[in-house]
Amino acid sequence: MEKPREWLREKSIAKKVLSQANVIFEVVDARIPQETRNKVVEQLAKERNKKLYIILNKADLVPKDFVEKAKKQISQEYPAIVFSAHKNIGKKELEKVIKELAKEKKIIKIGVLGYPNVGKSSLINTLKKKKVATTSPKPGMTRGEKLIRLDKNVYLIDTPGIITLEFQEDLALKGSWIPEKLEQPVEVAYKFIEKILQHRPQALREAYGIEPDEDPLKTLEKIGEKLNYRVSGGGVDLDRTAKKVLWDWIKGHIKAFWL
Repeated sequence: MEKPREWLREKSIAKKVLSQANVIFEVVDARIPQETRNKVVEQLAKERNKKLYIILNKADLVPKDFVEKAKKQISQEYPAIVFSAHKNIGKKELEKVIKELAKEKKIIKIGVLGYPNVGKSSLINTLKKKKVATTSPKPGMTRGEKLIRLDKNVYLIDTPGIITLEFQEDLALKGSWIPEKLEQPVEVAYKFIEKILQHRPQALREAYGIEPDEDPLKTLEKIGEKLNYRVSGGGVDLDRTAKKVLWDWIKGHIKAFWL
């Protein structure tokens, strides 16, 4: 299994940003907050004595009690802020944090780091109050780091998604890898459905109107039948179904979440 070759480049991006920034905003996906935390980034921040905040983005995709529980859990290690660029949740709290930080130093640079597709660009655009960063449901749309001026002495460092050491399959489960680029989309969708069956099977009922089977592969077949994705000869096109399920997860159509 191929580990992304980019990880060395990305680790060097992380190191570069961490050397330039006074503060780190690590953006995570509120649906799977613990899984989208990047331990390499956190470790590098700790070693360099940088203040780190964890931003639970996409909070509009999960119930309030779930995100509060996640925040409480993460707050034992780092200050956490619940945020949704889409629904304007947490913007005032974030602005207050930035204001407080700006009092501490003459120039403050905030490094915005996180996996592809956790919503770093949306966060930046919300704070800047205009579109300065590219947003797209496609993971990996930001290329190269950019310095964005927020206030007269406050800057944000926008970065491409930091992947570090992981397999493509793991990244796809985090919603951080384009399904079309996967060699084995069915295998990944199988693992993903397995997780949903474990944590919130009703998410599949809601998204596809099917009764999930305890066998992830049978569940995938049921989704393919429901969507009428067929190969010539009439069988279910599992490949196409798997990619569709993974895209639906990336786009927030499957309402699943877990800690």
